[in-house]
Amino acid sequence: MTTNVKRLSSIVLAAMTAMSLSACNSKPSAGAATQAPKPAASTAGTTGAVEGTEASTALFSLTYSDAWTLADDKTSDSSDYCYMELSIQENDSSLVVMDIKASVGKADSYRDKLRGSGIDAYELVEEQSVETVAVGGVDCVEYESKSWGSSTLNYLGRDEASQTTVSISVSGDLEDPHIEELIKTLKFTLTDTGNQDAPWPWQGEPFATQQHTYSVGDHSVTVDLLKLDDPLIAYDIFSGRVENTGDTVWVLLDNVIYEYQFADQALTYRGQQDLKENGDYEELSSDVNGKLYVSGFMEPMLVLQDGAVIAQYEDVDSTLMSPDGTWGISAFIGRPLKKVTLTADAAQIEEWPLRTADETSKGFVSMNHVYVTGTSDDKDNVAVWVFDTAGNQQFEFGNVEFSEDGSMGAITDVVETANGYIVFDGNMRSILFYGADGSLLASADDSDLFGTNYPWISSAAVMADGSVLVAMTEERADDSADELLVYRLSGF
Repeated sequence: MTTNVKRLSSIVLAAMTAMSLSACNSKPSAGAATQAPKPAASTAGTTGAVEGTEASTALFSLTYSDAWTLADDKTSDSSDYCYMELSIQENDSSLVVMDIKASVGKADSYRDKLRGSGIDAYELVEEQSVETVAVGGVDCVEYESKSWGSSTLNYLGRDEASQTTVSISVSGDLEDPHIEELIKTLKFTLTDTGNQDAPWPWQGEPFATQQHTYSVGDHSVTVDLLKLDDPLIAYDIFSGRVENTGDTVWVLLDNVIYEYQFADQALTYRGQQDLKENGDYEELSSDVNGKLYVSGFMEPMLVLQDGAVIAQYEDVDSTLMSPDGTWGISAFIGRPLKKVTLTADAAQIEEWPLRTADETSKGFVSMNHVYVTGTSDDKDNVAVWVFDTAGNQQFEFGNVEFSEDGSMGAITDVVETANGYIVFDGNMRSILFYGADGSLLASADDSDLFGTNYPWISSAAVMADGSVLVAMTEERADDSADELLVYRLSGF
């Protein structure tokens, strides 16, 4: 299959270049967006007296008039989660629907909802520049969202002392006066337990560890945590990818590309580029010419150089490019591996079934080898198959029973060094070292190499000097955030 490369017009290229990596000092925030638009008039207020029917759960109570219908089959009542749906009906149609929720637990879901709703937590908590309104005894952010072209009025708040997160959403005719009338009767039941939520990400303690060394056959491996100007907070713990071109290190995290200069075991921030306007991107690779390739499922592959998008290829899908920049591989669980060959004008895509579709889970590529990971048909074990660039199998790693030497769980990256191969197992949190002859030299736990507790090891890249960059996400000890860590592994 041949797909034409989309040449960017001068207008589009200028627009995308304007979005490119700009060195700016952004504050450490739980979300990059600002408060969503507020409705023209607030509907929330203090508790008022309304004639009607009283209804209550363990976590809130209200009084609703005859205009409302309470859906008994959409009501939940327990000590840690309560929910009600009320609606205004006319001729079997819902003119207004109101959902009320309250839950007791950690602050994680509240903070995730803030970010997902476009509310900047730093501005809300530290700067106090985001307006709030009291609803049922809880200070809430009031905002409007869109769903299928229709507006929804939302309230979101948290009472820290009682560990209670509350949310209200109203859809339909938002001008109906019964909405304000009902919300004024709402009262949340807040039992002060003296709870203190975990620190916010910018308040928490960044991860720190000492240099680690580990013996791998005749080699002594040294691992250093690279210092960043500001910690990188991960919201999707599986999304972290790392690459390098020259002395530049690139990190793809939560659909944002960060640019750093590497020197003296530290990464100095240069800038960042948000890709959400382009698509949803998950894979990152680079070539020896300094080009960066960004790809994602059912998204056009972007080619960047010096921070600017210079081309994009349609229908290429998630692809990792070979270091020579002319070809790469596309892998997806349960389908045959595909080979992607790039020219100046087109991307040629062809099936390349190095292993069966059932065996194929992921694929990786280096200058001289292709790696297919998956579960073997013969033994039903996780394995890595190593091929030369002509498609001839060279080695088989793993494919042994669980707990045996060399057993594997979920392979998240494979790299080739001057002395052999390193396989990163995100599920088992282990790193397996193989010699140039394919023999297993050592298997190390994440704690032995990185000083971590329970990270998700997501990506690795070989630097020009032969050392290896490794990216992983670790939850901080104070529960303030999941932090993306970048290490440098040398000596193998």
